[in-house]
Amino acid sequence: MPRSLRSIELFLALGAATSTLCALPAGAATAPTGTRLAATTQLVAQHGGHGGHTPAPAASEGGEGGEGGEGAQQIASSDTAYLAVLGQMRGHLIVAKELMQQGNVAQAEKHIGHPVEELYGSVEPELERRRVKPFKESLTALLELIQAAPGSPETRKAYQSAIAAIDAAMLGVPENVRRDPNTTAAVVREIVKVAASEYDASIADGAIVETIEYQDSRGFVLYAEVLLKASLGPGARADAMALLVPIQQRLAVLAKAWPGVKPPARPVIGAKTVTILASQL
Repeated sequence: MPRSLRSIELFLALGAATSTLCALPAGAATAPTGTRLAATTQLVAQHGGHGGHTPAPAASEGGEGGEGGEGAQQIASSDTAYLAVLGQMRGHLIVAKELMQQGNVAQAEKHIGHPVEELYGSVEPELERRRVKPFKESLTALLELIQAAPGSPETRKAYQSAIAAIDAAMLGVPENVRRDPNTTAAVVREIVKVAASEYDASIADGAIVETIEYQDSRGFVLYAEVLLKASLGPGARADAMALLVPIQQRLAVLAKAWPGVKPPARPVIGAKTVTILASQL
């Protein structure tokens, strides 16, 4: 839904306090390794091709966030999966902000739409059980405003509200679980698995042909990096350092596949190598 670019200065003045590059609330991480699902990539696998290129079926083709009815049941059994889907929402908004900074409202709108249109349905059945306030309205309000007035003060406020709502939903996982470094590791791995699948979906005949899939994967990796950084901040426990620093180092190598929000003409790192590196986190 391309739209003419209007004033975006106010939107870009979000500042550090409302940056998309913020981690799980209250030093959050994600569910312990023991709760990881082998099918998490299936339930959060992205929308089979935004621009016509069908992703290689690394998992089911049920759609992102469990479209098709399977996702809710799987997420209900796993804190890791629940947090990984919320992390994908954050990744989409990270990329949306990058695109707004470049004045690319049309592409930013697509990424703002994905959390509400493709991912929210997966976590919605879990919200009552986890005592989380429904937040679809916050996501929808941002989408409507980015379509109508991308540079308005109301859009800036809606962006902040969407970030806060996703973070609040993460509190539906007990604090001791969120703070566990095993949780952080598990969520990072799940999010990066989906990123690798999206990256693969962006490539055809040795060239990056699907910009949106490339950007999806970039946003997920950026959020994974932020989550690790937050977990390894001042006061990090020795067990967290031992587990997460090697993951952070390996992710830094993998992240070179995404040199910017605008994809290079040809992959910096091949899709098979990205998949292998993702599996080694």
